[in-house]
Amino acid sequence: MARVSSILIGYVFGNLLFAMIIGKLVLKLDPTEYGSGNPGTANMGAVFGKKIGSLTALGDLLKTGCALLIVYQLFKEPVYLAYVGLGLVLGHCFPIWNHFKGGKGVAVACLLAVSYDWKAGFITLLIALVLTAIMQNLTIPPLVFMLLFSFYVITQAQEAGIVFLIIALIMAWQFRYDLVDFFTGKGKKVDILYTIKKKLGIIKQ
Repeated sequence: MARVSSILIGYVFGNLLFAMIIGKLVLKLDPTEYGSGNPGTANMGAVFGKKIGSLTALGDLLKTGCALLIVYQLFKEPVYLAYVGLGLVLGHCFPIWNHFKGGKGVAVACLLAVSYDWKAGFITLLIALVLTAIMQNLTIPPLVFMLLFSFYVITQAQEAGIVFLIIALIMAWQFRYDLVDFFTGKGKKVDILYTIKKKLGIIKQ
């Protein structure tokens, strides 16, 4: 019963798509009609600027943190964090109020992993960040991050690890078109090292 309750709590909070909320209330438009059409942080930042993208990410992290805190206070066992995470990703990726068309769950997965096991979470996130810098790609690194984290958790707690692996597969499904673009050489490149150097003034505009 606790597992089902955790998933349901996560799903309710996951339905709070901050890309849509910010789009409707702040920008007065439908973000799914711009850029890639994905109601997530990456598209919001790419189309409407870094401040809007950051605000979207902050909202998604906030809803994730609230759901994780509620479930942990209710059930006190780490395994239930995996189940509420599954609900969060399902709600974020397939929100019932938006015709089951949602984001990709990257911000949700990041906070979920760090909350479940902060050491493994930070290490796998660091690997993903390095991959992002090398590959100049925003599709493969988050999937590598979630798969690595899932396989690690399986070695420590099989049930939770399997739940995390299901989350990774859901994310892979949401990234399916981006994966096709990547493997056909059509994927969009993002040079984060160039952006950082420009911010630091190393590279002049």
